[in-house]
Parts: sequence; C-alpha cells; structure tokens
Amino acid sequence: MKQIFLGVTGGLVSGLLILAVLFFGPLAPAEQVAEPVETATTQPPATLEPASEPTEEPTEEPTEEPIQCSVTEAEDAEDILNLQAQVVNAATGEVLFDRGSQTPARTASVMKLLTAAAALETLGPDYRITTRVYVSAEDPSVLYLVGAGDVTLSRTGPGVSSVYRNAPKLSDLAKQIERELPEQSFSRLVLDSSLYGVPEGEYQDVWDRRGLTDGYMSYVSALQVDGDRDNPAILSSPRSTDPVTRAGKWFQEALGTAAELATLEVGIAPADAVEVASVKSAPMSTWIDYMLQVSDNTLAEAMARLVSLDVGMDGSFKSLTAAYQKALANTDLDLAEIKIEDGSGLSRYNQVAPATINQLLMLIDEGYGDFALIDAGMPVSGTPGSLSSRFLDVVGKVVAKTGWIRTGYSLAGFLYPEDGSKLLFTIYNLGESVRLVNRDAMDELVLAFYNCGASLVNR
Repeated sequence: MKQIFLGVTGGLVSGLLILAVLFFGPLAPAEQVAEPVETATTQPPATLEPASEPTEEPTEEPTEEPIQCSVTEAEDAEDILNLQAQVVNAATGEVLFDRGSQTPARTASVMKLLTAAAALETLGPDYRITTRVYVSAEDPSVLYLVGAGDVTLSRTGPGVSSVYRNAPKLSDLAKQIERELPEQSFSRLVLDSSLYGVPEGEYQDVWDRRGLTDGYMSYVSALQVDGDRDNPAILSSPRSTDPVTRAGKWFQEALGTAAELATLEVGIAPADAVEVASVKSAPMSTWIDYMLQVSDNTLAEAMARLVSLDVGMDGSFKSLTAAYQKALANTDLDLAEIKIEDGSGLSRYNQVAPATINQLLMLIDEGYGDFALIDAGMPVSGTPGSLSSRFLDVVGKVVAKTGWIRTGYSLAGFLYPEDGSKLLFTIYNLGESVRLVNRDAMDELVLAFYNCGASLVNR
C-alpha cells in the first residue's frame, strides 16, 4: 500500500510541477534570461521620438506643351504673291518665322530706314544744310544762288508753312540781300546746282514718270524749292522736269523789283564771289521724322546724296551702294550683298534682304547710336502718317515703315502683341504688278503674326 501511495503521490507531485512550469515559466533565476533570437523581422529598439510616418515618392506635375501658333491660312492666301519675310522675338533674338529672308530683293520705301540710319551715322541728328547767296566780286548786279541739297527751302511767305516744318525761306534770303546791297538792282541771277555733278537735276530712268504728275517724286537736284511742288502745302503735288529754273523764278519773285529785269541762267559760282546771305534748314532729325511718317521720297533722295558726299563720294546715283556700306560700316550690319539704286526705294532694282532690315530693327530696338530717332519717326497704326488707315483693330500696336512700288508692297517694324512680347518683322509681298488686295493680304499676314505673338511657329 505504501508503495502504491508513494507511487501515486510521486505522480501527483510530478504532474503539479509540470503544470507549474507551463503556467509560470521555467524555474530559472531572473538574471539568466536567454538572448533573443534575431529574425528577419526584428524591430529597431525603441526611441524617445516616435518613428516618422513613411513618405510617398513625390510625383512630378505633367509639363504643359508650349502653345504653338501657325499663320498658315494667312500665308497661303491667294493674294500673297512672292513672299519674303522674317519675324524675330525682340527679347530673345529667336527667329519665329522665316521665308526667304536671306535673299536680297526690292524693298520699296522700307529703304528709307537704311537711308535714315546712314544719315544719322554720317551727318548726325543736328546737321543743318546751309543755302547761300553770293554776289560777283566784279559786278554787284550779279547774284549766285547756290544749292546745297536743301529741298525744303520754301517760297512761302512769313507766317505761312509748307509741308516742311520750320523750313528756311527765300524771303529771308531776300531781306538779307537788301540789307547788304541796299538800292542795288540785279541784271543776272545765276543758279548753281552743281553739287551732285548734274546741274539741271536728274530723274532715274527706272522711276515711273507718273511720280511727277501724281506728285510723289521730284527730280533730284541740289537746288530746288518746296521739293519742286506746285503747291508747297500739299505732300503729293505735281512736280516739274526743271526744278532748278523754277527755283530761280521763285527767288526772283522774292527779290521783288530789284530783280524784275534780271535774266536767269544755270552756272557755277566763282571762287572769289562774296557771300551776302544764307539760311539753314531744320535739323536732320526733323527731316528723318517727316520722311518716315509720310514716306517723303524727295527728302530721302536728298539725304542719300548728302550721305554720299559726306563719306567722300560724288553724290551720284551710282555712288550710293558704296556710300551706304561705308556710312554704316560701324553697325556690323550685313551689307555685302546690298544694292542701293536710290535713297527712296522707288527703284525695282534695289536689293536688300529682309534679314538685313531686321538686323537694323534690332539695332534700333537696342538704342544704338541715335537710332532711337528712327523708332520715334516710324508710322503707328491708326494715327497720322502712312499707317493712319491700316491695322485699325490694333491701333498703336503696329509701328512700321510702309513701302509700295508698282511691283511690290513691303512693311518693316515692330509688333506689340497682347501676350506682352515684342516682335520685329520685315515682309515683302512682290509680284510682276500689285494691287491694293495684295497689300491687304500682306496686312492680314502681319496681323496673324501679331495674334500669335511669341507663340508664332515656323511651320
């Protein structure tokens, strides 16, 4: 029994011990805790700062494609003939549109931009032309009226203005002569217009003779009065084929009774003649402003001859290409292939590439030298001048020199689009002959450039 009791008792004790181990853990001392076993998911030890939340990878915003604006429809219009054009972003110099811009071609009156630049580089903005009267050293009844290229010399009376603001007057010459030679009557009035080598004046063979009758061009002569207009107060007034003799007649009238019996002749003042009177033109800056605003051809031709003389040439038509190249040498304009037949742009044989005109516009925009005067004189859309009736939907936003001959239209200058950019452009629309619809088509294309602004693309 004892053995049975002991066996049963021993079994109960063993069972209780097993239960205690299972419930309370192994009966080992507290300081003998087993080392933890590392696993792949072991957590980092705790810190006083809470772990930061995991962040997502940043996602890039999709970039918008730059807006591109094409002028295809306006460019492909039926009345766009032989197109040459270039449009440049003035701020960056980026060429936005280009059609044959490197090819020299006829400019029409856009040529006047080059003429103005050449005059500013050589003569300067303050240059004034002096017209002088001399008396013979041997015979005080002989006067010499010597032309110096001032086509603005006017026969208008005191207080009356011609188309040329602040023009010098024949009446002022007459008053000075009367003071210097009181009571003197005159037997001969000699008209000296020899400055350009052709005393009687000349008219380019290629120029349309309708320029004389329609009144938009005169003969080129160093001596003439009011640009040889029939009416000195009207821009386009008929001209004659003998501006020198007409100047002499108006001079004779200004002298009054003292010269009523005098004969008129074309000649050259002798070296020993004595000066008795002189008047000065308005400054060249005034000439340039008016020439650009209304596209005055007579002023342009006078400036071209003065530039030629100033750079040491003879003032002839043939001298103008070399004269302009020399006058503008310091500008770094690409002038190697230009051909300058006249200063006004009337000749269809003038050759200047649109890209060259744009180079000049860039200099104007940058304020090179005195070229800000060119910018100030350029016509503005919807305001008085040659753009007064054009681009009326964008008044003040197109600043450009106009051009027209019977074989082409041209326009060159600056656009101020709604996107705040500034574009400079030169465009020629050339053909065998052109009509007003061709000018309108050109204007529509320029307006398309304006509407695109800096988003204009060269398709």
